[in-house]
Amino acid sequence: MHPRALLKQTRGLISRADAEFLLLALLGLPRHELWLTDRPIPTAKRVRFERMVRRVATGEPPQYVTGRAPFLDFELRVDRRVLIPRPETEELVLRALARRPDPRRVLDFGTGSGCIAIAVARRCPAARVLALDASAPALAVCRRNLLEHRLTGRVRPLRADRLDHSALRRRRFDLLIANPPYVPTARLARLATRVRSHEPHVALDGGPDGTKILSMLLARGPELLAPGGLLALEIDHSHADALRYRAPGARVERDLAGRDRYLFLAREDLQ
Repeated sequence: MHPRALLKQTRGLISRADAEFLLLALLGLPRHELWLTDRPIPTAKRVRFERMVRRVATGEPPQYVTGRAPFLDFELRVDRRVLIPRPETEELVLRALARRPDPRRVLDFGTGSGCIAIAVARRCPAARVLALDASAPALAVCRRNLLEHRLTGRVRPLRADRLDHSALRRRRFDLLIANPPYVPTARLARLATRVRSHEPHVALDGGPDGTKILSMLLARGPELLAPGGLLALEIDHSHADALRYRAPGARVERDLAGRDRYLFLAREDLQ
C-alpha cells in the first residue's frame, strides 16, 4: 500500500493534517515527497501507523505520539513533560529578535522544551542563553534537545520559578523572553481535551486571573535588563489592558489572528 492509499484510510478518524504529520514522521520524508512516491509502505510501518492513528483518534496530540514537534526551521523532542510549541511562540521569537537583533546575554524564563532558547541560540551565534524552568522533568527534555542541537555550551538550563535566583545576581540581559503560563485556573477545565488531558498544567496555569507569572515578570524583569535590553512576553489577549496599566511604557502587538498576544518593554521605555 502506498502513502496516499494509507492516508485515505484515516478519513473520518483524524484530521488530514494530523494524518500527514504522523506519516511524514514515520517515513522520515519532507512533505512534498509524500505525494511523489508510490513506493509501497512495509507492513511493519503500516501497523505502526495504524497504532499512531488510534492514539490521535482518542485525543492524544500527534506531537506526543511521534515525540517530535517542529519549531521555526528545526525540530524538538517533546513529550507530556513539556508544552507543545505553538506558532504564536515562533512569532514571539521572530518579533523579539527583530526588535533586539543579535543579543549576547539572553534569559528564557519557562523554557520547557527549550524551543525559545534554541531558536535564539541558532539565530544569534554570539548569544549565551540562561534557560529557566520550575519543572525538573521539563528541564530533562530541554537538556536532550540541547544535546541534539549541540548547544550545551551556549545554553544553560537551570531550575528556578522566580527571577530572584542566585544565578541572576549582578547579571543583566539584552533580552528577557518568556512564554509563561497565562491561562486562568478556572479556564483550564474548558480547554480542548487534547490540551487539557495531555499537556502539563504547570505550563498552562497562570493563577486565578492568569497573570501570576506575567505580573512577576513585569515587576522584576526590567531590573535584569541591560542598557538597550528588551523584555518580550507572550500573553493572553484578555490580559492586554491590565498589563498595559502595570507597564505604561509597554507595547502590545497582535498575533496573526488579530488578537493581542505579545508585550514588549524596552529598558529605555520604562516609566
